[in-house]
Amino acid sequence: MKKDFVLPVIVLAVICLVMSGALALINHVTYPIVSEAAAERAELAMREIIPGADEFVLLSNEGLPESIVEAYTTSNNTGFIFIVTTFGYGGEITIICGIDPQGLIINTLTLSHTETKGISDPVFNMQPEYIGKDVSLAGIDAISGATITSNAYKKGISDAFLAFEIIK
Repeated sequence: MKKDFVLPVIVLAVICLVMSGALALINHVTYPIVSEAAAERAELAMREIIPGADEFVLLSNEGLPESIVEAYTTSNNTGFIFIVTTFGYGGEITIICGIDPQGLIINTLTLSHTETKGISDPVFNMQPEYIGKDVSLAGIDAISGATITSNAYKKGISDAFLAFEIIK
């Protein structure tokens, strides 16, 4: 009876330890590669938002809204970049928002989201409507059928403006 019980438990424990070690080794090897690729994608996205920037300088998040993941300024004073995480109907939405020194949106871009495809698409297709808007976001209305996602996106942009006011 003991042999029928103890031996399988020991075998499963050894298998778990070996697999955990293998996963840790794979993570150790791939983490720098994945981190570098993510940094390159972020740099490309920031260059898309503010094409005239020569360098992005990471700012402190201290005192900024909790939704601000990262904040950058440009070394040639062409604007600010805010990476914002907000929550819509389907979960997390990560937005990158560029604001010029006068307080107008240069551009916005959705980095990732878990919203329902199809239903939320109009929200992410209206990103060009944010270009040139100020903190009032006048003229930006919720999308019928995707109101929660629309409001979450708008709140993320509003948080970027709040961070802009604190930083400038």
